[in-house]
Formats: sequence, C-alpha cells, structure tokens
Amino acid sequence: MDVKPFNITKPHLYRTAGRAAIASGMAGVIAIAFLITYLVVRDENIYKAIALMRFHDLALTIQMLLLIPVAIGLYKLSQQMPKGISNGMLNAGIGMLLFTAVLLLLGIFKVVSDVLYTAPQGFFGVWLIFVNWRLKRMLPIWLRLFGMVVGLGLALVGVFCIGYALFVDVIILRIPAATVEEVQKVPDTPANQILHQINWVGAPMGVLTLPFWALLLGLRWTKRISRDNMKF
Repeated sequence: MDVKPFNITKPHLYRTAGRAAIASGMAGVIAIAFLITYLVVRDENIYKAIALMRFHDLALTIQMLLLIPVAIGLYKLSQQMPKGISNGMLNAGIGMLLFTAVLLLLGIFKVVSDVLYTAPQGFFGVWLIFVNWRLKRMLPIWLRLFGMVVGLGLALVGVFCIGYALFVDVIILRIPAATVEEVQKVPDTPANQILHQINWVGAPMGVLTLPFWALLLGLRWTKRISRDNMKF
C-alpha cells in the first residue's frame, strides 16, 4: 500500500518529534547496554549488579520522557486523516509515559519496587499497538507492524508486574520497596515461573526493540521533511 503524502504547515513540529525519537532511541540503547551488563554481573555480585541497574533506570527514564514529543508527533500525523487519534488517547499515552518515568525515579531511590514501572509501560505498549494500527497509509506498513510488535512486547512485560502482585506476592507493591533479601525469600511458585517466562518473551519483543523503532521513526521524520511537504 502506498504511503499517503500530505502538506504540512509546521515542519518544525515533526522535526522536533523526529529528533526526540532519535534521542530516545539512543538513550534506550544505552539502557539496554546497562541491562545486559546487569544480567552478566548479577550471578557474581547481586549488589554490584543492582548499582548498575540504577544507571539503566536513569537512561530508561530519559528514553520515556523523550517519547512524549514522539507521541505528540504521531497525534499530529493522525490529524491528517478523517478519523485521527483523539485528544483523550494522546493524553493517555503521555500519562503512561510520565507515570513510567516517575516510577523509575522512585525505584532508583527505593521508594517503590524497581520493576513497578513496567505496569504503566505495558499500558503504553497497548497504546502503541492502537496508534500504529490507526495510522494506515500515514506510516509504512513495515514500520507500523514493527511498532505493534514492540507494543505487544511491552504489554507482555507489563503483565509480569500485575500478575506478580495478584498471584505471587504483594511484596512488589510495598512502600518503601522491599530489600533484596526479602524478595529472594518469595517462594518460586508455578505462577512465578509462568510470569517470568512471559517476561522473557516480552522483553526481546518490546524492551530491546523500542529504541530501534524510535530511531527508525525519527530518521524518517527528519529525512523526509522538505519546505513544502513531507512523505512518510
């Protein structure tokens, strides 16, 4: 299917969104590097690994905040269609990104569990699926499908946090956050194992791919802007 061209009166809005998408992707790649380092180190020294994870959380916070202009850009893009994304849907997406960032920061200071942020991040994944599905002919089909896969992965990761609180232990909701020793005492139940398997499926689909989807989207936005029109 051909991608629909359209006139644009304020190219700087998309240029800003494109640059934010690229910056978000770069922050996400840095976060992935810290995540991989954490996974390598945690069996040797869990406390050193947790310290490294704080840098991951900080980079991820920046990644989420930089996605706010991207969400606004997608909303503006949808307004070129007869039935664009509603203001309520835009506000929901921005709200989930802000909520994710706040929980990440609170997790760094051990106010809440350092995995609690995955719940609103999962709802943002659902938002991403909906938005990419709605943007028919406004984005290439491969980029839309990629975005929907990313959204599904984030949603699966979000299931872990919610499912853990419902079927394993409410320790994940404790304020201030439980210590490492307390978490390690939680029984390894079948529900716990299933949730971890879901998490391991969702993480490569969404967490590891979101930065690259943002980079690709940002590159298209910044490269296709011209004085008179822009094609996606």
